[in-house]
Amino acid sequence: MTKVGIIGGSGFAGEELIKLLSLHDSSSIIAISSRELKNTPVSDLFQGTDLNFVDPEDNIFFQCDVVFFATPHGTAMKKADSFIQEGINKKNIHALHDISDGGILATLSELCFTNKIGCSISLDNNFQVSPEQFLFSEEIGVVIQINESKLKELKQSAHSQNLIFQYLGKIGGSNFDILDKNKDKLFSRDIAELEQAWSQVSYRIKSIRDNKDDAKSEFDLISKTSNTGLFANDSFKQPKKGLKILNLLKNKPKVAILREQGVNGQNEMAAAFIKAGFEAHDIHMQDLLEQKKDLNQFNGLAVCGGFSYGDVLGAGKGWSSTINFSDSIQEQFLKFFEDEQKFTLGVCNGCQMLSSIKEIIPGTDSWPSFQKNHSDQFEARLSQVKILKSKSVLLNNMEDWSLPIIVSHGEGRASFENEDEINKLFDSEKICMTFVDSSGYQTEQYPLNPNKSPSGITGITNDNGNITIMMPHPERVFRSHQFSWKPLSWGEFSPWMQIFINAKKFVS
Repeated sequence: MTKVGIIGGSGFAGEELIKLLSLHDSSSIIAISSRELKNTPVSDLFQGTDLNFVDPEDNIFFQCDVVFFATPHGTAMKKADSFIQEGINKKNIHALHDISDGGILATLSELCFTNKIGCSISLDNNFQVSPEQFLFSEEIGVVIQINESKLKELKQSAHSQNLIFQYLGKIGGSNFDILDKNKDKLFSRDIAELEQAWSQVSYRIKSIRDNKDDAKSEFDLISKTSNTGLFANDSFKQPKKGLKILNLLKNKPKVAILREQGVNGQNEMAAAFIKAGFEAHDIHMQDLLEQKKDLNQFNGLAVCGGFSYGDVLGAGKGWSSTINFSDSIQEQFLKFFEDEQKFTLGVCNGCQMLSSIKEIIPGTDSWPSFQKNHSDQFEARLSQVKILKSKSVLLNNMEDWSLPIIVSHGEGRASFENEDEINKLFDSEKICMTFVDSSGYQTEQYPLNPNKSPSGITGITNDNGNITIMMPHPERVFRSHQFSWKPLSWGEFSPWMQIFINAKKFVS
């Protein structure tokens, strides 16, 4: 007989549970809680049991095989949240995924697909249900990954909060195995095979809607065992006290955070520079047109990205037109660019814009334009890049670092008039950043190279190295918690903070 408890049994949901469970041949209700009605007979409200209401914290719930939360959704989830947060704080929980559509089986599959790691699941459970019922149940819950040595501790923690805790199995290998209570295999498939089956519908849609070659490239990448995913290779040192000292300086250098219609990346950009010890100023192009601001008041210039002119049909070029068709503004930019003691950083739309006015930027021979992504889609993902040896002052001491970084653009494909221009840029050490695969090699394969720029090119500098443009967004990931994936060893700041520290050192 399955022992059942009901938390929050005085409401409508509690009443319905009592009705159903009292008629169930293989279950017995042993506890029903209500803080307000503690010690009151349940029969005063509902028929079907001779129990008295107890406190929700009563130890009798530890004797239950199953506990139903007949409380509002938020109340039930608060208990689960506190358990999860406790596990995270103690570094006992390594991964977590909610159970929703498709049940536990779908949840486990998605967890395995993330890092292409298999698992072995045992159905030796105490719920007295069929394998199908157990695997496909969509009841509210989460699946967590823990170190086996912490199993007992977490189980006790869950029980102390009246939560059901069920051991499922182990991770490892390349297969998804489901075992019955006798350890016989009910199901066994390669993870890559399952992920391709999982992705089949999306792949077919993408083949029709987007570039079919890129759609196939992404689909085929699933089965490539050489593709091991994102990684980090750097020698970044957490600044800690150094940053505090920089921020206490009375005479902070000034950086212009430049934006135009549609740009939305100015806040993150300003935050990164402020953390590095700058005085950041929000400058709109209209401020320059109306002569309210002058770029030459500043030590540095950050040209931001984020949907300038809707991020379509030459967004960066539309921005640059304001400069090209205004003699006073063009002169202002020209004077700023000619000062080799000042730096410029162009990101995303800012990269596109600066490449469109390369005629007034010294040392930009062979710079490309940036065209529509080969995939015919806006690409927003965490991509892997490598920083090359270059003249860029902003990437100083970052040579050979390989890091994940956010890309978010529809027009990021570097376009050159001929291959000789590419070779010139590499030979003159103006190429400072390229997309790479999981082995660290430059790649043109989609989606590892989200726009299919030749030779993986996604960051360029000028002859002097004081002007650097790039399509990825370092300002959106300068703090470690901004990443969806990161090494556990990273501290408060990610290695991308080095760009902004380098800028401070350059103008100091």
